[in-house]
Amino acid sequence: VIEFHFAHGYLVSTFLSSITNQRTDKYGGSLENRMRLGLEIAESVRKTLPQNIVIGARVSVTDYVENGWDINQTIEFAKQLKKLGLDFVDCSSGGVVSNVDPLNINEVQIKSAAKVQKEVGIATAAVGKITDPHFAEKILQENGATLICIGRAFLNNPHWPYMAADALANEKTFKYPNQYDWCIGWKGFAKWRKDIYKDQNNN
Repeated sequence: VIEFHFAHGYLVSTFLSSITNQRTDKYGGSLENRMRLGLEIAESVRKTLPQNIVIGARVSVTDYVENGWDINQTIEFAKQLKKLGLDFVDCSSGGVVSNVDPLNINEVQIKSAAKVQKEVGIATAAVGKITDPHFAEKILQENGATLICIGRAFLNNPHWPYMAADALANEKTFKYPNQYDWCIGWKGFAKWRKDIYKDQNNN
């Protein structure tokens, strides 16, 4: 999987947002022009790589300020990315304007992922302080996104997927790699871990 970083005030993000893009050439002004660089990059890479390589793009769905980048422009950008053959859009937010952190909550990104997925018909990823496996599963089941991207929780716990398996799965629905099954999987310590969690929650 390859993901373009078109969000958070990085290069392509500064072309997309009318706040930072003050150009007067074919890369500035209208939405079509501001999307041009990102679409040219996406088209070039998609044409170069085999179709079996999944390609997506992370975008900021809003700048959180008036006359900035917003969800409606994101939807149009996602439509163009889909036409070029991209497989998913990762819906993050912010990064262009400072001091908007109080507004930057995962609810904005999750709802935007659902809206983009529904209106564009492209797979979306939800992100943003998603640390609880049950919350991640709820987002998927309620059609808020196709994928969940885990960042900081993974840095805190590199075994987060196995924690999620303990919480959500069983040996019929989730298969550990053979080399792990005896040490941390269903044949090993998975039941022991579940018993510990159960005891902790009961106390």
